[in-house]
This record gives sequence, structure tokens and C-alpha cells, in this order.
Amino acid sequence: MSELRIKNQLPLGIAWLWVKASFATFREKPIHFLAFAITYILFSLFPFFGGFLSVFILVRIYLSSDKIAKDENFDVALNLGELLRQRNILSYALFSMGFDLIGMSAISETLNSWGLSSATQMNAAAMSDPRFLYLLVGVSIFRHLFFGISLVIISFNPEIKVLQSLLLSWKFILKHLVLLVFALFLLLPFLLLPLYLSVLLAVSINNVVVLAITAFLLLIVILLFISVTAIFSYKLYQDGMEYHD
Repeated sequence: MSELRIKNQLPLGIAWLWVKASFATFREKPIHFLAFAITYILFSLFPFFGGFLSVFILVRIYLSSDKIAKDENFDVALNLGELLRQRNILSYALFSMGFDLIGMSAISETLNSWGLSSATQMNAAAMSDPRFLYLLVGVSIFRHLFFGISLVIISFNPEIKVLQSLLLSWKFILKHLVLLVFALFLLLPFLLLPLYLSVLLAVSINNVVVLAITAFLLLIVILLFISVTAIFSYKLYQDGMEYHD
């Protein structure tokens, strides 16, 4: 019986190939990926179930990336019914929702300890507090490290359970930590710099027309960020994992 394993050695140069391939895959079907990213944002707005539903959109992006890698065509249908019937993906979505609820509670308790417990206190000045920024960045980094590429593993291996996928993802991160840090160092400037500049422009412009244009550009950058980072995770799985008999 074949077993999914982590490749022992990956060349350093593959980091740049991952970055290029992620953008190249996006350019193959940009409208499709943007549609998935928009749906991801819309689903994320739902209270409690946002984390649950958004998992299936990420799976859809992974599957579409695989179709492109195999030179197969695909449409923008979400196929949620089909994905919901896959027990490991459903279990993963429930686990992700529970994780997010715990994370939200931890953030809320931290803000309470800082005296920022009500919406009226969360003004622009409060949100510019470095502690608030560090909290959000820290939670985001922890979440990405915790889950890693586990959802990609689940998406292509129906027999693998949630805990197994997490263990494989953690092993992959530890085994190729230097390569992953280098790859993210190459990838993120293409995404974070436009995102930062768009936010900076959006909060500093008073002209309504220019503000609307800037807000539209910011939305495009956010959609690009969601799509490319998801495709990037697929590339890590594609080149970093293999089957052994």
C-alpha cells in the first residue's frame, strides 16, 4: 500500500520556482481564481460558520490548481455538495471552525485586558496601537504555522484524517524550514508591499473618486493575495510530498 511521505531533499532554487509557478497558475485562469477569492471573503463574513465554509473554497482553489498542472479545464462551480460528502474535508472544516472560535475568544480576552472591550473603544487610534498589530500578526502567523499545508494534504488524500494531515504538515515545515522561510521571503514582497501601499492610500485620501479607485485596487490586491497564497500551498504539496510503496 502506498504511503504519503515528505521528500527528504529539495533544491534551494525551487523556492523561486514556487513563487513563479504560483503567479503563472493564477494567470492561467485569473477570473476563476478571483471568483473563488471573492466567495472566500463573502463566506468569511458569516459569523461562526465563516471559517467552516471558507475551508471548502480553499479546497476548490487547490483542486483547480491541480487541474491546471495537469493541463485540464475546469469551471467556477464550487461543487460544495461533492466536497461536503468527503468526510476528512468535512472534519477538517469543523476543526478549523472550532480553532477559530478559540482564537477569537483569546483575542477578545486579550483586548479586554488592554481595556479595549467595546466597539466604541476600537477607534482608529486604538487600532494603530502596536500591541493590536502585534496581536493580529502573531495570531495569523500561529494559525498558518499550525495548519501549514494540512488542508492541501487532506484535499488530495481522502484516506488521511485531520490529525495525520497536521502531523505531516508539521514534519514538512520542520524538515524544510530554511527553504520555506526563503520561499516566503521571495513571495511576500509581491503581495504585502502592494497591500500595504493600497491601505496607506485608502486611509490618506479625501477625494471620493480617488478613494473609490484606491478601494477597488485594494480589493483586487486582497483577492490576489488569497488566490496566490493558496496556489503557493498547493505547489509546496506538489513538489514536497510523494508516495512510497
